[in-house]
Amino acid sequence: MEDISFKIQLGVILPKMTKEISEPILKIFDELVGFIKSAEASDDDINKEEIKEILMKDFEIFLDKKIIPKSNLLKQDVQEVDEAEAETETE
Repeated sequence: MEDISFKIQLGVILPKMTKEISEPILKIFDELVGFIKSAEASDDDINKEEIKEILMKDFEIFLDKKIIPKSNLLKQDVQEVDEAEAETETE
């Protein structure tokens, strides 16, 4: 299963993300870099890993709160599992 997931990620999801959300994410990234640069007292290099970590945490929160709860297909799968469990309990 891991092999097919990796192929789906690289062959379907990554190109779709590149096409559909690269520009908005780049805009958010640059805005975050600007905030950090304006808050820094010195001209030190920006820590890219820290920025990446901030965005990844925010993206995870965004998925958990805004995307996953609105997924009709996911709701359908959960409903089917709940119905199957209810049938098993009544038998």
